[in-house]
Amino acid sequence: MNRFALIAMLSFVLGGCASGPFDLSGGAVSGMTPETALTQPEAGGERVIWGGRVTGVVNRETYTELEMVALPLRRDQRPRRNAEEGGRFVIRQEGFLEPVTWAPGRFVSALGRFTGMDSRPVGGVPVRHAVMEAEQIELWPVNPTSDFSEFGNLGRPPN
Repeated sequence: MNRFALIAMLSFVLGGCASGPFDLSGGAVSGMTPETALTQPEAGGERVIWGGRVTGVVNRETYTELEMVALPLRRDQRPRRNAEEGGRFVIRQEGFLEPVTWAPGRFVSALGRFTGMDSRPVGGVPVRHAVMEAEQIELWPVNPTSDFSEFGNLGRPPN
C-alpha cells in the first residue's frame, strides 16, 4: 500500500471515531447535567450537551419545545438507552419540528445554552424542568445499532 493510500485510510478511520455530531467551535462546553442545572439555576448561560428520551412535543409560533427525560450520554453524545433516567429538561429549537417524527419515546441529543427553569405538569403534578436553547440538535435512529442519525444534525451548516 502506498503512503497516500495509508494516510487516506487512517484519516477515514480516525474521522469515524469522532466524539460526536456537534460542532464545538462556538466555545467550551460545561459538564453540567440537567440534574445539576435543577440545583444551580443561577448558572444560566452555560453551554451544555444534554440528551435523553422525548416525553412531549409542543410547537409554538416560532419554535418547538421537546420535553425530555435526561439520560447519561455515551462518548459519542448519544443517550444511553438502558441507563437510569435522570431529571427533566426542555429543548427549545427554532422552527417547527414534526411531532410524528420527534415523537415521545425517540432519543435526542442537543448542544445549547442552559437558560433557566420552567415548571410543567407530569402526571398532573408540577415538576421543575431545566430549559436549554438549542444550537444544534440530533435525532437518533430508532434502530440503536445504526451508526447514522436519522436526519443528520439540525442546526449544523450543510457541508
